[in-house]
Amino acid sequence: MDTLIYFAKSGLIYAMLYSFYYLFFRNNTNFQINRAYLFLILPLSFILPVLNSTVQVAQQYQVVLPTIEISTIVTPAANFNWGDLIIYGYIAISSILLLLLFKNLAQTIRTIISIKKGNNKAIQPFSFFSFIHVPNTIEANDRSAIMLHEKVHSKQLHSVDIIIYEISKTLLWWNPFLWLGLNAVKSNHEFIADKLASIKADKYSSVLVAQLLGVNCSALANNFKSKHLLKKRIMMMKTKQSNKLSLVKYALVIPIIGLTFLASAQEYRVAPSAKEETYRTPPAPVVQNDTRVAPVPPVPPVPPAHPSTTRINTKVDVMPEFKGGTEALMKYMGSHIKYPKEAKKNNIEGKVYIAFLVDSKGNVKDLKIVKSAHKLLDTEALRVIKAMPKWTPGKKDGKNVIAKVTLPIAFKNK
Repeated sequence: MDTLIYFAKSGLIYAMLYSFYYLFFRNNTNFQINRAYLFLILPLSFILPVLNSTVQVAQQYQVVLPTIEISTIVTPAANFNWGDLIIYGYIAISSILLLLLFKNLAQTIRTIISIKKGNNKAIQPFSFFSFIHVPNTIEANDRSAIMLHEKVHSKQLHSVDIIIYEISKTLLWWNPFLWLGLNAVKSNHEFIADKLASIKADKYSSVLVAQLLGVNCSALANNFKSKHLLKKRIMMMKTKQSNKLSLVKYALVIPIIGLTFLASAQEYRVAPSAKEETYRTPPAPVVQNDTRVAPVPPVPPVPPAHPSTTRINTKVDVMPEFKGGTEALMKYMGSHIKYPKEAKKNNIEGKVYIAFLVDSKGNVKDLKIVKSAHKLLDTEALRVIKAMPKWTPGKKDGKNVIAKVTLPIAFKNK
């Protein structure tokens, strides 16, 4: 689920940066700068969500929960998990789009091979990386002008931009702004090639009109024929170069990116230096493999090597809580955690202490193993806690604060 959240953040960042392009840059004739902008905002959208920022904006408080005991006496009943369904659905759609991308790529390669063998001369002019196709059937002057156009695509590696966008589209398929961005990239490629080719070719706009009819090669290739763009391509060729003052607009992107970075950065809180005391949770019922319930004794302090994880600041008003309370937490853990088969087979037991932060929005983050039992048990405990839904955050003076929670999980191979 964290991966989906990451993709959601990436998609929202891209949407914001592309919207900025649409509002301020799309009609500029600084085509090369527009190309660079459209190209760079894509990796930036994937990088910003994983960058961390150390911001001291609140205090950190801590609590230790009662031990959850997982036994192997019974096999838990299978529960329908909407989270897993969403993940599998997302992967399925991405996989289909990736296969379609490979299919289009294979089709383009087959077309290139066929042309090299002397077939498919009816295919309209296009370029794909270093390969350029302009049919010999086109009148000589027109063919020369078109060749200039396609050489621009080839030399400037416009196919690289398209391939990267197509790959990103398989990951952020749900984002309409990315699809719009891909169209903007292709259009901008045509403006660049038209502008440079028209300098050397006479009556270039007439060539554009003359080449409207025909069959396109592939969505991955740079096609000379672009009927829906014809009017704008001619208009952009006739438009004067945007003045230098228009370049100032691009500088406005810097604070936008800075704000985006701060919004997507993780928050790290500084622990208070006020008086602290050990917090112990009273006995509570727990779920063993979703069906067996047994009382749990008060949780012991976390080992001395990590004393900070067993303390809570006395000034905290309300500690963070799993929605539904302790009983709901026990049911969640009991229904989701699975005793590793290999651990069961080798009679591996032990108690794992997992510490994590519940931030001011209730998100579970920064998981750490405070005390390890065994790699197999540690991994399973981390997997389930990492997938937890949002908690009710802790409060201090009526405001949400960040808190550290330690959850002991005992695996018993009975």
